[in-house]
Amino acid sequence: MISRKILGTTYVINGVPADVSAFIHDMSADIFYEVVRLIDGKVLFLRDHLDRFQHSLADSGLQFPGSARITENISLLVHSNDFTLGNIRICLERTGKNSSQLLCYFVPFVYPETGMYISGVRLVTYPHIRPKPRIKKWDNHFRVSVNQYIRDHGVYEALLLNDKKQITEGSRSNLFFLDSKNRLITPPEEEVLPGITRKYVLEICDKKGMEVVARSVHLKELGEMKAGFISGTSPKILPIRQIDGWQFRVDHPELRMIMDEFEGIIALHLTSLDKHAGN
Repeated sequence: MISRKILGTTYVINGVPADVSAFIHDMSADIFYEVVRLIDGKVLFLRDHLDRFQHSLADSGLQFPGSARITENISLLVHSNDFTLGNIRICLERTGKNSSQLLCYFVPFVYPETGMYISGVRLVTYPHIRPKPRIKKWDNHFRVSVNQYIRDHGVYEALLLNDKKQITEGSRSNLFFLDSKNRLITPPEEEVLPGITRKYVLEICDKKGMEVVARSVHLKELGEMKAGFISGTSPKILPIRQIDGWQFRVDHPELRMIMDEFEGIIALHLTSLDKHAGN
């Protein structure tokens, strides 16, 4: 079991603000969740996250609370705390066979340092198969185990290795490679969590006419990959310097182009939220 303290002075439960001082969320409960990023007081890609949240709940027996209700809870949370930057966890926790409670709160976060985007990060492989990879549901045993593995190896992230020795995704990120033909290699969407940042990476590739190959990379193929990166809410697009003993190019032109394009998408999205708020 793992319990985690949360940030701020207030969390929101079922639309009601509550004092965080006595609250420690028991993450061993049956929890479906999303984590959204707050930038300049605005929630990034909220619509995408809510769509995925609804998909995760489709076969759970729990009713999706509704986008409007969740948005209201997040707004209440943001206005009840003195944060303009951070990560918010949205949780639907089962309280009965078909009943639940909705919680929103700020969670501790660590964003990559600026130098990591320049020099890349080290990763290690970790044998694990997620039983339902397309569903974002908290797996307490896995999270405790993989977090310890990451700390023990002193790396940024662990990449999941299936029983075929294929690398599928990170423990909290999606994975991409660039091969010698500048093709983007990434696992099929049905085999991984459909990441929000991943969605925009694929849109960038389509816009730029880059070929995308949907398959997982085998361990023995790592030496043939020229560059790689992970994507996610906190890391955004982060170059890989090393996986286990394999080295990768961090200044690859296509990788840098994708990074720049994604920053542009973020800027446009935040600007659109400003315009909407002004109407």
